[in-house]
Amino acid sequence: MSIEHIRKCNPSIDVRSQDDPLLGEYARLIDPRPFAGLVALADRTTAIDPAVNRYVGSCPELEADPSFSLLGEYFGFADIQVGYCNGPNSKLNAVEWHKSSEIDIAVTDMILLLGKRSDIDSKGNLHSSRLECFYIAKGGSLEILPEVLHFSPCKVHPEGFKSIIVLPRGTNEALDSPKTSNAGPESQFLFMKNKWLIAHPERLPLVQKGAYPGIMGENIEIFLEA
Repeated sequence: MSIEHIRKCNPSIDVRSQDDPLLGEYARLIDPRPFAGLVALADRTTAIDPAVNRYVGSCPELEADPSFSLLGEYFGFADIQVGYCNGPNSKLNAVEWHKSSEIDIAVTDMILLLGKRSDIDSKGNLHSSRLECFYIAKGGSLEILPEVLHFSPCKVHPEGFKSIIVLPRGTNEALDSPKTSNAGPESQFLFMKNKWLIAHPERLPLVQKGAYPGIMGENIEIFLEA
């Protein structure tokens, strides 16, 4: 569905286009042309589960694409993983951040909700009204800057969304060592490798896994019908 339709169905949300200058505070657009083949491959080889999101951190088929070397250059040729996140999600639910960039490529149109770590208060709480909403068109490629708050895309089509996710290898894997307080107050948010996370209290599966329920306000939802 077009951005105009999504705006009409969500009048209380300022749905911005990927060309909005404000995006530059959270991410930078990158040339999508070298990744056209990767997008087509992901569209052919990955599916949308209508019941639940599916995240695969490292997908050998996608990592075999010729664009892998170019993607690595964005990370200074450090070891990377290329995977995907597909699903029916339409809510905020949580925010996460990494100490590295993340490249997201839209295999379908989708919505990203982005925020700033500096808006998390001293108690570890974040009001959802501080997040910005961006409509990313199919093929849109962006580098989310380090420590920018983000989470699963939201769908703008009834069948769901598809996206390619590129991160340093090992990100989002289970922690090998127990957390301690020696790393400072941020340690309470450490959820997986290179992944710090704050959940909305409504997202019980994450809270039950130990996520800090620090998102205040509305659990933002993107509606497809007015």
